[in-house]
Amino acid sequence: MGRVRWVSTGCYFERVSPRARLAVALAAVLGVAVLVTWRARARGMPRRAPPTARAIRVLPPDSVIAGPVLEEHRVGAYTIRLVADSAARERIVDIMQSGHRVFAARAADARLESVGKDITGDRVPDLVIQAFSGGMHCCSQATVLSLGPTFRVVSSIEGADGDIEFDDLDGDGIPEVKVGDWRFAYWREYAFVETQVPEVILRYQDGGYRPACDLMKRPAPDRAVLERKARALTDGWLNGDPPAEFWGYALELIYDGNADLGWRWMERAWPPSVPGKAEFLNDMRERLQGSPCWTPPTPQPVS
Repeated sequence: MGRVRWVSTGCYFERVSPRARLAVALAAVLGVAVLVTWRARARGMPRRAPPTARAIRVLPPDSVIAGPVLEEHRVGAYTIRLVADSAARERIVDIMQSGHRVFAARAADARLESVGKDITGDRVPDLVIQAFSGGMHCCSQATVLSLGPTFRVVSSIEGADGDIEFDDLDGDGIPEVKVGDWRFAYWREYAFVETQVPEVILRYQDGGYRPACDLMKRPAPDRAVLERKARALTDGWLNGDPPAEFWGYALELIYDGNADLGWRWMERAWPPSVPGKAEFLNDMRERLQGSPCWTPPTPQPVS
């Protein structure tokens, strides 16, 4: 929020009566008091929810689906169509098995990936639907469908404001999923464009996509790198919350499997002259609760 300044000129106050001057002065004092109180409480107030978009809608089996066919594929007994709804400016995925509809979904945008490929390792052909619901921010979704003798929805992966990428990272022939963790969107007073989004890797395991913490691990940077980062990311920071890139680098360390190092780095890199370290770090720990592959840091003395 921008700084509010009260500006007055001598000529203005000279043209009003003493009673009016007193009223203006009291109004100014009250206004400033309210503003200060609001800003003091803002940190503890829940942030308003980010704008959400209309949902990706699954259509009833008997829906009439008409429009230009953008893509059509046949996989065994399945016919898969991507249809454009020109009137609504949306796309529809329509899947028939032996002439009977087994799945249909509508979204602002949709595309088909890995059509007929086995991406889960069960030797059954699959299909990935990448969809976007439409809106200012939000939301992407990847739906994995199994096209075996019995049709089934394997998993739906939520991508929030980011992309969802399938890529074989460990060379076993089965693609993993890379997706951003958007839990820090609209956190504290940071603008949305400053959101720090650590990458999460998911692996298909035990019937669903689960965090692959082993694939997310990276070697810890050496001391010289950490010191250079501390100098660069604290340069010019004199008060208030740290630059987003400062705690974003710590998040990178945490999600790369170097959580203790990430917390120690923030503790030591935080300039001694800038207050608010303990409150900020506690808030960050709370925000990380439930995040993939993260455990509370080992207690460290505050330097």
